[in-house]
Order: sequence, then C-alpha cells, then structure tokens
Amino acid sequence: MLGSPQLLFYAACFVLAESKVANVNRHEARKIPDGMLLGAATASYQVEGAWNEDGKSENIWDTLTHHEPCVIAECHNGDVADDSYHLYKRDVEMMRELGLDFYRFSLSWARILPTSFPDKINEKGVEYYNNLIDEMLKYNIQPMITLYHWDLPQKLQDMGGWTNPQIVDWFTDYSRVVFELFGDRVKYWFTINEPKEVCYQGYGLASMAPLFKMSGYADYICSKNILVAHAKVYHMYNNEYRPTQGGTIGIVLSMSFYEPESEEHAEAAEDLTQFEWGVYANPIFSKTGDFPQVMKEKVAAKSKAQGFPRSRLPEFTPEEIEFVKGSSDFLAVNHYTTSLVYRNESVYGYHASPSYYDDIDVISYKDSSWEGSASDWLKVLPWGFYKLLTKIREDYDNPTIFITENGFSTQQGLEDNDRVSYYRKYIDVMLDAIDDGSDIRVYTAWSLMDNFEWLKGYTERFGLYEVDYESPERTRTPRKAAYVYKEIIRSRALDFHYEPDMSLPLNYAWCKSEPLLSYREFHRFYAACFILAESKVANVNRHEVRKFPDGMLLGAATASYQVEGAWNEDGKSENIWDTLTHREPCVIAECHDGDVADDSYHLYKRDVEMMRELGLDFYRFSLSWTRLLPTSFPDKINKKGVEYYNNLIDEMLKYNIQPMITLYHWDLPQKLQDMGGWTNPHIVDWFTDYSRVAFELFGDRVKYWFTINEPKEICYQGYGLASMAPLFAMSGYADYICSKNILVAHAKVYHMYNNEYRPTQGGTIGIVLSMSFYEPESEEHAEAAEDLTQFEWGVYANPIFSKTGDFPQVMKDKVAAKSKAQGFPRSRLPEFTPEEIELVKGSSDFLAINHYSTALVYRNESVYGYHASPSYYDDIDVNLYMDSSWDGSVSPWLKVVPWGFYKLLTKIREDYDNPTIFITENGFSTQQGLEDDDRVSYYRKYIDVMLDAIEDGSDIRVYTAWSLMDNFEWLQGYTQRFGLYEVDYESPERTRTPRKSAYVYKEIIRSRALDLHYEPDMSLPLTIDEGH
Repeated sequence: MLGSPQLLFYAACFVLAESKVANVNRHEARKIPDGMLLGAATASYQVEGAWNEDGKSENIWDTLTHHEPCVIAECHNGDVADDSYHLYKRDVEMMRELGLDFYRFSLSWARILPTSFPDKINEKGVEYYNNLIDEMLKYNIQPMITLYHWDLPQKLQDMGGWTNPQIVDWFTDYSRVVFELFGDRVKYWFTINEPKEVCYQGYGLASMAPLFKMSGYADYICSKNILVAHAKVYHMYNNEYRPTQGGTIGIVLSMSFYEPESEEHAEAAEDLTQFEWGVYANPIFSKTGDFPQVMKEKVAAKSKAQGFPRSRLPEFTPEEIEFVKGSSDFLAVNHYTTSLVYRNESVYGYHASPSYYDDIDVISYKDSSWEGSASDWLKVLPWGFYKLLTKIREDYDNPTIFITENGFSTQQGLEDNDRVSYYRKYIDVMLDAIDDGSDIRVYTAWSLMDNFEWLKGYTERFGLYEVDYESPERTRTPRKAAYVYKEIIRSRALDFHYEPDMSLPLNYAWCKSEPLLSYREFHRFYAACFILAESKVANVNRHEVRKFPDGMLLGAATASYQVEGAWNEDGKSENIWDTLTHREPCVIAECHDGDVADDSYHLYKRDVEMMRELGLDFYRFSLSWTRLLPTSFPDKINKKGVEYYNNLIDEMLKYNIQPMITLYHWDLPQKLQDMGGWTNPHIVDWFTDYSRVAFELFGDRVKYWFTINEPKEICYQGYGLASMAPLFAMSGYADYICSKNILVAHAKVYHMYNNEYRPTQGGTIGIVLSMSFYEPESEEHAEAAEDLTQFEWGVYANPIFSKTGDFPQVMKDKVAAKSKAQGFPRSRLPEFTPEEIELVKGSSDFLAINHYSTALVYRNESVYGYHASPSYYDDIDVNLYMDSSWDGSVSPWLKVVPWGFYKLLTKIREDYDNPTIFITENGFSTQQGLEDDDRVSYYRKYIDVMLDAIEDGSDIRVYTAWSLMDNFEWLQGYTQRFGLYEVDYESPERTRTPRKSAYVYKEIIRSRALDLHYEPDMSLPLTIDEGH
C-alpha cells in the first residue's frame, strides 16, 4: 500500500462504522431457509489423479507440472492428487458422513475425449464418471457438474486455447457429448468455472496454466471467447436437452468485493469491480448486455494512445450481445475475500503498459490488520460478502444465486478453528442477505477435502477433510470443520456455540436413505521404365548454349532466422524457433540453433559483397517479425531492427541489387504462437497489422513482396507432422485450420497493399508455394497422384489461381466423408464463406514457386488404414515414395528429378491459365566442401528444363537459387548445406567462401545463358565485375 498509516487507520474505522458484521455473540441458532441446498465441491485435476491412466490424454496442468515442475510449490503435481479416480467410493462415503445435499465436481475433458474432439469417446473415463454419479445418487446426493474447471486439453491449448475463437465450437462439441452421456441423471450444470482466473491468471498474469503473460490483450480475447462459448452451450442445453432432461444451467464467476479506501475512491472501486467480474456478469445479467461501458471506454482510449490500430478489448457484434444476454439460469458465485481500492496520482504509470491493471489505473490491497489464512490473498471479511450479495441483488435485479465456492485455507491439522470461524461468519452474513431479500438457494463449501491448489501445490489446505499425501491410500480424515458443517446440514441451522465431540467418528448413521438407483508395410513397384519412356529429361550432352529470355531476373535467397543470428540483440524478442531451440535443443541435429547462425545481422555488408561477386539481379530475404515488432503488435516499433533492414536494403540498392522481401518465413513471434499462432483466426489481423508496418517502413524502396513462404510447411509440418516449429502433431485438424487462416491473412494483406500502397509505391505482391511434382506410379494411379497434388499444393493454389476459388473439391469431399465416418460433428476442413472465396480468389500478382524434387504415388488396398486416423495422409489415402535409383542429395527428401520440374511447370500453365511464375527457391544439399559438382549438375538440369517450359509458353520471369550461403536448415541444423557459399561455423567471423556452384551461377548470370560445359577456374578469386 502506498498510503500513510493514518489512511490505514481511517480506512479501518470507516469499514467498522458502516459495515454489517457477523455477530459472533449471537445465542440463537439461525435457521437455513427451507429448500436451500448445502454441499461441497472439488475439481477434476485437483483430486482425480490417474493423469495418464485408461486412455486419458494430457491437459495443460499435466504439461505444466511435467515440463516446469518447480513452478509449483515444492515441485508438487496432480499426477496422483487425492486419487479420487480410484477412491470415488470413499469420496461418496465422506459426502454421506457430512450429509451433503449435493456434491459439485468437474469433468476432465481430456479423460472423456482424449483427442479433444468427439471422434473418440474414452469408455473408461465415462465409466468413472458414471460410477461416481450413480454412487452419489444411490444415496440421494445430487451431482452438480462443472463442464470446465481449468484443465484444458493440451492439444487445444497448442491451438491457442481460450484465445482462439474456434474454442466456442470445441467447447460446445465437448459439452454435447457430456449432456448425452450424463444428462439423464445430472440436473445441475455449470459451464465454466471462474472465467477471470482462466483468462487473467492463465493468459495475462502467468499465475495459472498455461502460464502466459499477455496482460491487456490475450486475457481480453479469452474473456469474449469464454462468454460466447458459455452462451452457445447454454442455448444448446436449453433448446435440445432441457425439454427431456429437465436440468438447470449457468456460469460460475469469482466475485470478490472491492471496498473504496474512502468515499473519494468509490469510482475507482466500481471501475475495478467492472473489470474484475462485471466483465462477465454484465454481458449475461444486465439489461443491456455487452462489456461494461467503463471498460470499453478505458481500454479503447489506452489502446489508441499506445499505437494499437483498434481497441485491445474485442467487440461483441449486436447478435452476440443478444446471444450472451440472459444465458444463465442463475448467478453462481465463488467468493472468498475483499480488498480495499484507491486511485491517486501514484497509480499512473505504476503498472506495466499495456496491461489489464494499467487499463484500470487503480491499486488494491488488504489491510494488514485483517485476520488472515494460509493464503496471502485470503483475509476474513464477512462484511464484504454481505456487501457483495447486496450489490448483486441491487445491480442485477435480484437474480437467483448459487454460492458455489466459499472456504478458508490452513496448514495441516485437524483442529481448524479458524476455518470453523470463517464458515460461521460467512454463512451468517449470507443469511442476513437472504433476510434482506437476496434469492440465494445453494451454498457450497470449498472444499470437500484437501487438494492440489494449483501453483501452491499441497501447501495450502482448504479441505473439510485432511488428506495424507504421504500415504499411498491418501487417507482422508475429518477436521473439526467437517463436524461443524455436518451439524449445520443436519440441523439446517447455524449455531455459533455448537462444539463437536471429535473423539467420536464422523459416521453417517443418520444419513441419506438407501439406494434410489441401482501403422503396416506396403509394396513398392518399380516405375523407372515408365518414367523414362514418357518423361522429358534434361539432355546433359547438349553442346549449344541456351539463352535466358530478355528481362528474366536471376537471384538468390535466404530467410531471417536461418542467417541473421543476433537472436536477442537490440530489442528483438523471441520467435518460435528461438523457443524451440532453447527449450528442446537436441530436437535439432547436433543440438544446433540459430542464435548466431551466419551472423548476417552484423555481416550484412559481406552478404551484399557476395551478391555483387555473383552479379545478382536481386536478393530475396525475409523480415523477422520479432525484430521489427518486439511485442508482436504495432504499439512498439524497434528502431534497431528497422535500422538493420534499412541498412541492408540501402546497401543492396547502392549496387543495383533489387530487394525482394518475404514478410513471413516461418519465424512467428512466440507470443502469437502462445495464442495458437496460425490456427487462431485473429492472426489475420495480427499479420495485416505487421505487414502494414513493413510497407510503411520499406515500401518506398522495395518493389517485390511475398506475403508468406510455403504455407504447406507452416501448416502440415508445423501443426500436423511436428517436423517444424512449433512442433505440433495435430494432423488432419490443426493443419487444415492453419491453411484457411494463412490464405485469408495473405489475401487481406494483398488487398491492403493493392488498395493503399501500390498506387504510390508501385510494387508487386504474391504468395510463395512449395510445389513438388507427383508422378503416378502407372496410369492406373493417375487419380491418386492428382488427389495428392490437390492436397499438397492445390489447397493453396486453387483458392487463389483457379477460376472458381475455394479449396479443391476432391479435398472438400474426402475430408467431409472421413470426418463424418469418424464421428466429427462437421468436416475437419474449415469452410470459406462466399465472401472469403471472393477475397482470396485472384489475390496474387504472380505464382511464386519453391521447387526441389518429385515423388511417385500409388493407391491400392495397402493404403487403407496405413496412416494414423484422423490425419492428413489418411484423408488422401495414397502412399508416395522416391525411386532408389534416382540421384540423391544429403537430404533424404531431395532427389534429382528434373523432368518432374518440367511437368510441374507444364501443369501450372495448363491448369491455371498460364500465370506469371516466379521461381523463388530451387537448390540442392551437400556436405561441407567447395567442389560441389552435384549441385552444379542439379542447377544445370533444372534450369535447362525450366528453359524448355519457357519455350513451351510458360511465363517464368524470376529464378532464384537456394541459397546464397549455407544456413540453419531447420531441424537439420547446419548438417545439410544448400549454399552457393560455404559458411565456416567454427569461425567467429562466419567466413563465407564461394563454392564451384557460385562460379557457375555467376557465369550464368553474367552471360544470361546456360552452358552445360562451362568449367570455372576456381584458383581465381570470385571478384566483383564492373558495374556491380
């Protein structure tokens, strides 16, 4: 607290003078209203254990406690917890001992749906919950179920979790399964427990899993998604299940009371209230709906001042406002404590900016004189509970209230008088509020038993029953509070003077009545004869020199993470490759990383010198998003990053070398990946905002732009196959979502450039696709090869370059049919809206192609069931391979098949009405060494067939060698070399030396001709020719 001792004194006096406080001297027993339900609660991760048993998959707390165990107090985890998965009968016995009317518990999404989706329902998980529910009902104990209490499947968190709007559908699909399974017996449902803790602590403050710190941004996105997800589930239950199941459903909010330090701080306290829980209560329970007006205004004003292009608080559409409003049968309140609040000059600039608390501009604290608990945040303020209940009644037209959590923490020990006192005082003021007219129908003690208290592990105990975590049996023993609570339930009264005899067992002789309810190998065929008979192959015996068309541009390429280094210098923040190589370094060959790489950040003048030695027309490189925008957003532009790219561009232009810039070449800001990266539809705006900054900074000099490099590798390898960062394996789902988002993001940036920047900057812009050729093993496999082509790159080419737009029809049909058969409620391939189809169609000035190799394809009986299901390759139902007789490289995936390049270029010309083509990558990998004859041969053969395609009419205007120099080759580190220049990674100077291929490529550029018999004199230095 920043105030004076006198202020503290006056605040305490004010509180005592005007608060209604529990009278502990009462002699009368206060009756609990008839029909009021009294129970206790737990949550799945906190008590169940059995974290990987019987088909359960990982949730975010499993991941956190296993990857960063000592983030938790004493390195505790919930792997066993209270072992309720095995001890559910003892749990029910405890409920009977207490005489509970109900028990509120939550379901583990990952236990019921191990894939996170309804395609696989885990029978063992269902059996556990059925057993628990039936055991409770046998003794007349009502199950109250929370659908979500913080243990999100890790698979969904990898796609951004609650910051990804698609979670609305994911949560709805999960909830439908649950209603179908248990709704015949469960009549009380809670959709989501404590959205504020899910959003602010999980995505803003990094004090709950997934432990992300993006306050004032991610937490706000989370808030909106939670509200819409809740409402969608509410309406689904109301319309489809309530008519036959007859239950009731609502949301659970954590609601502390915020007392102004003095009357002058009343507005500050109200502002904090609206940000803390009004953000969830107002959209549902107010007459107007929507986020609180004060919140909308404050966040919008702060966002504008900070340089954001729009408010960080997302807007509801009018339809969403109506959809959310009224979507709860009751207001479920979790209440523990109260805080004092003030706002004065000291608060301005006190909090990090941007952030949630900076948006509010208040400070809250707890009076040091207040009675405390084992939890720093929990002080005993019963008057705050009374005031909260009064405020709810007055502000929200007296809604039905369920108190779904209220409790107190201690250390170990059975004599928990402080807990007893807490419960009595809080129940007492609750009864006062009822007397005043509050419609409170449920009271729930937190918790039935000690449990895993999140980052505090087992160091803070909330249980009516103590749990012995040293015991394999996880012995539960009733505390004094259990005896007292039992008596409250039995007598339906609060007696401050009741003293239990703890020498007697807490039996259940008087309790409820007796039961009411009783992958395979496949055959490869040799197809070389067919291929040689019908393919056009580069003729290496040609003696003529083949000329390049006038105006064709010849250059070389690299990408930011692969060459720049300086991973954390001059304000650059972390990208997904920084994170991967530092957290899991030996996922990369020889544990390499890109921290220094080729050190191009410092050696850009040597890089330009190499371009001059080669005589390049252009150099294609990419920008590092995190070097330009360290927060990922336009609120902070890194001057040092801008300076580096300006220096590089200006140095190139000084020597007439055209810069060609790729906006995105795989190094996504980690901060955005934490919100799901390319699987989150919000990335359309994030990428557009970043691109706008790049156009503003460099567009006056840069005339060639590429939006995104190789969507297939981003999506399939990054989110499907786990062979690129972020290294996720969600094939057949996340990779498809990524594909759509990339196409829409690309199109939005294309149109922005076209409409706003092309008129003054005069550049050209397009997308870069990786395009291999797929040759059918024989004519009977032609359909298989075409299907694979459509899945591999037609998925990106068709929406942009075809006349109809949209994903390829064969892809839509196949994925929809497979999804339906697998039990998905909709196709795993997302749909474009008609407006999106038109937005994407034609959104490229050229087709930029990265091509390296060719594969053979077949489909026969052996392919069915060969691939994991669901998955991308299972959807296609083909197998592909490379003929072992083909010349190879250091990379197993790269064989020398020039006729495939020719066929690819022909196919593009015929299928897409002969678009303008830029070859933006073509190259060959070797080991270290300067005599790279295999690379020389590769380039000559591939350029030769490219010239054949041009003679046939293909409109190819750019050819790019990959790569200017050796670089970090992703998971292969520096073990595979693609450079025209060899880089010495043992040298601090990262010495670059031209290989034979550099000499040959230089002659091709100088002569504008391909001479298959040219032999360079490598004893001579590769010097800069006149004019370069």
